[in-house]
Amino acid sequence: KQWYQRIVAVTAGWHLDADGNRERGEIAMYIPEEYQSNPPLSKSDKVRVEEWKETTVFVRPYGGYRDDDAFGKQFEFLRKAVSKAELSYDKNIEMEAGYTYLRYGRQRIEAMLVEDSSRI
Repeated sequence: KQWYQRIVAVTAGWHLDADGNRERGEIAMYIPEEYQSNPPLSKSDKVRVEEWKETTVFVRPYGGYRDDDAFGKQFEFLRKAVSKAELSYDKNIEMEAGYTYLRYGRQRIEAMLVEDSSRI
């Protein structure tokens, strides 16, 4: 077994329908650079290692929890900020990143939007 000795973000990516409702999701975890050339193998055929091209994301950190009512508003705040900066984002994707450390609970969560030209 290989154990990562650091805090690693668990990322949830949500694909949205035309009305902005979440249709389906994926969960991902960043593999630290030293393991990328030889990542650990999965014991499940439902888990795969996938390489993403370099991607620009817009991030809004939030100190609460995913199930807080206020967390959903973080995407609204982020959309307004990105639009105000005259940048574009993919309106069909929302991402969330949560950082935790074993035995200490949630430490940080982020609302993320993907730049329109950076499609995953």
